[in-house]
Amino acid sequence: MSALRKALRAAADEHEVRGMGYSGKGFSGKRADRLLDLIYDAAAERELWHTVLGEIADVTGSQCGVLFGQSLGKGEDLHFAYNGRCDPLYNEIYGARHMRNPWSLLMWDKPVGKVVFSDEIYDLKDLRRTSFFDEVLLPQDSHHNAMIPLAAKDDFRAAFNICRSASQGPFGEEERKILAWLVPHLCRSIRLGFRVEAYRALQNAEAQVLDRLSEGIVLLDRNERVVYANAAARAQGANGGALRLRNDAISTWSPTHSQQLAAMIGAAMRGAAAGAMSVPRPQDGHLVTLIVSSVRGRDVGRFADIEMRDAAVLLLIVDPANRAGIPVAWISDAYGLTPGEARVALAAASGGSIPEMAGSLNLSPNTVKTHLRKVFAKTGTSRQAELTRLITSIGLVKADGAQGGNGSK
Repeated sequence: MSALRKALRAAADEHEVRGMGYSGKGFSGKRADRLLDLIYDAAAERELWHTVLGEIADVTGSQCGVLFGQSLGKGEDLHFAYNGRCDPLYNEIYGARHMRNPWSLLMWDKPVGKVVFSDEIYDLKDLRRTSFFDEVLLPQDSHHNAMIPLAAKDDFRAAFNICRSASQGPFGEEERKILAWLVPHLCRSIRLGFRVEAYRALQNAEAQVLDRLSEGIVLLDRNERVVYANAAARAQGANGGALRLRNDAISTWSPTHSQQLAAMIGAAMRGAAAGAMSVPRPQDGHLVTLIVSSVRGRDVGRFADIEMRDAAVLLLIVDPANRAGIPVAWISDAYGLTPGEARVALAAASGGSIPEMAGSLNLSPNTVKTHLRKVFAKTGTSRQAELTRLITSIGLVKADGAQGGNGSK
């Protein structure tokens, strides 16, 4: 398993969303946990969505499933589609002629994560009179659909459909419970998968894309020399930051923390599991987190392909100060927050107390508390520390116009 897939599973554990099990008809806790493993692995290996969709079809007594992303703006486009036993031929027909169909139009404004059954929003008798039914659904014996929006941004939607045949009949409340339980995992995996695309840029040597990451990335060779550092990492190594990048060497401003970092790098060289530490920034004492992982398995070959044959250790630098540049719209879109709730979420993620947030946002403390309760409910968190970790992950990519590091390795 790649270091990236391990990190994604660790992120799922951190948010306390894995291993909860599900007790339901034909869906044991062990089978539920295995399905969650597949869902989070699919964030890093997209082809696994085919298996995930088939598994969900099985546990809901359905025929097949499809995950797709589409735009219905001026340039209507089907961006991607993954099938779990659905016929891909009909994806092509769908993309060519039927993206604006009764189901998609009625689902367009549904909130992310809502489970909707087709029979609830459009009568099957009316659907059978459409060319969409004749050309896409009928040839696949697809008469009933469970539909879930997983991501929404401007005119783009990512959605998940599970299809049932006429003989299987409409979906019921047991299937709704299973799908509702899976929804937060599916949504989080989709969001993680979008951000993983930024990491894949490293495999293709797309340095300009990597320089848009707000988190620092450093690669070290087997002699512990820096062979790559993106803009965010270089910024940390300049102007009194938490790190020092000099003469191809990495350290911190503190001898004690430098010794700890050197020990972690040495352990990673010997193949130890990923480790983490925090370093206070000298200018304000805010903590910067360093995650150190060995480069192994298929990642060795990937780095070799981009002339980094000696890459042995990957260092990820997470600076909570980057949250300040996260657009309110990103938080609103990701979790369905109102603008006011999103501003409170960002303020809370910066570590402010209720009075401090009220003062900075020009709100009453009671209003801040009300917004914060709604933020916890919508983001699936329960404490300010959990919310901070979640917001930090959203800020992985810098917003347009945000300032990056301008130092050089």
